[in-house]
Amino acid sequence: MDFQAFPSIPLEKFRRRHSLFKRPEPWQKRILDPGGDIVLMWNRVFMVSCLVALFLDPLYFYLPSVGPSFCVQTDVSLGIVVTFFRTVADLFYLAHMLLKFRTAFVAPSSRVFGRGELVTDPGQIAERYLRSNFLVDLAATLPLPQACLCFFFSFYS
Repeated sequence: MDFQAFPSIPLEKFRRRHSLFKRPEPWQKRILDPGGDIVLMWNRVFMVSCLVALFLDPLYFYLPSVGPSFCVQTDVSLGIVVTFFRTVADLFYLAHMLLKFRTAFVAPSSRVFGRGELVTDPGQIAERYLRSNFLVDLAATLPLPQACLCFFFSFYS
């Protein structure tokens, strides 16, 4: 039997036609739908972490106290717990910033008719995020309460 008689099928054409052989896109390069299940679940988790951070910040005012010799003392155990949970909340905010670089958006020019067209180009997504909310998000991610706490501990120690 002569194998030259059979026409050869290019493997790439076969892979494109049959989804069984398609490789899934790696999660680092995947663009997320803003109305998808993953983004909606993440927004709920992020909202809870923001509420935790909101209720933790006033606890920093309870760290300094007046001791028996009328000297200012700090509650170290409360400071460690509050700083730990606030740092975790800041890490959630950093993850949210990274997620914004991978979440598609609706093009402003297509909002007039119907639902609108999703922009899935990573360059356009990054450019839009850097021009709109990036600086505000970066300032919110900075660990200012933790830095003030370190300054306070070093100043009064």
